[in-house]
Amino acid sequence: MKIRLALIGILSLVLLLVSNRSLPEQPDNDMAGSGTITSPLPSSGCGKPAPFAPGLSKNETIISGRYERLYRIHLPSGYHSSTPQPLVLNFHGHGSIAATQEKLTKLSLLANQQDFIAVYPQGMIGPDHQSGWATGPVWDPHVNDVLFVSDLLNSLQTRLCIDPLRIYAMGFSNGGGMTNLLAARMAGRIAAFASVSGSYYPVPGGYHPERPVPFLEIHGTADQVVPYDGSLLKDYSSVTSWLLNWVQKNHCSNRPDIFLKQKTMIGEQWLGCRAGTAVIHYRILHEGHIWPHVLFREQKQKKWRSVTATTLIWQFFQDHPMVGRQVRHKTLSKRTTMNSQTRLLYSKQSACGYKGMYVSLFETREI
Repeated sequence: MKIRLALIGILSLVLLLVSNRSLPEQPDNDMAGSGTITSPLPSSGCGKPAPFAPGLSKNETIISGRYERLYRIHLPSGYHSSTPQPLVLNFHGHGSIAATQEKLTKLSLLANQQDFIAVYPQGMIGPDHQSGWATGPVWDPHVNDVLFVSDLLNSLQTRLCIDPLRIYAMGFSNGGGMTNLLAARMAGRIAAFASVSGSYYPVPGGYHPERPVPFLEIHGTADQVVPYDGSLLKDYSSVTSWLLNWVQKNHCSNRPDIFLKQKTMIGEQWLGCRAGTAVIHYRILHEGHIWPHVLFREQKQKKWRSVTATTLIWQFFQDHPMVGRQVRHKTLSKRTTMNSQTRLLYSKQSACGYKGMYVSLFETREI
């Protein structure tokens, strides 16, 4: 098994190097180009046969911004082309690759259990000769990664049966920063966001989400790569300041409600947000820059179980589908232009209040 995983990693790296080339005419590096689709689109892939056997992962490429871009996709073992399924985008950290993120988060294993599609986009090589996402710093790749995500979703929705109101984004480190950028630029198309140890650089032009944004953040207080209290040298703010930015954008109450308190973990949420959205933060005391496989333990039906970051994020996503958004009917073209015909789906859905839900799951207590 270890040899097989190593071979997958090597193959992914080779594909990354091969795909890290541009076609004639260089793209601009605006963070949200004119071809970016920021509203939900219907999936024309429903009814089409699966492109490969469900239960497997596969590396594929698309053309975006005149670059050949790589991504890894996992179809759940229970995939049916007649049933719209959720899709989770999972972004790797700086210097990493898609296959490593799949192994690190174990999201594909959870996808088989919970029936959702897992997609691992691959970042480009930047000026520092490391893979990553264009979130602002000069050492990041000079490409339009927001356009890449839009183009990737367009492509996947023409081939697979995807629920356009249950598309989510998560990431680690630089990938968490990419998730933050998507929340600022594509909140009209992506339902909810989650980040672990994210690096949150200033978003050029500021934050202008189309709607209140559900966001879950997990961070260790002893993180030396992305310090919890921020870094003047690296030009990113503290986690607390970053959280308050989303609290203000969502018009939540200023003070958080602590719903979980353990020896090494504090869970807090901001209530009263518009449209029933939530800003939730798990502060891991004395933890470094890692993806936590065991966050805490909870008691359910008189049994104790470990809660991982990945399962917690998926639970958060399940609780936050897109509510009351228009699904645009469009004809995909090379320039991804849209026509004006729209229809409203799920307009009668109501958002859930989160205080009761989360307190009932995780009783506030000292352990």
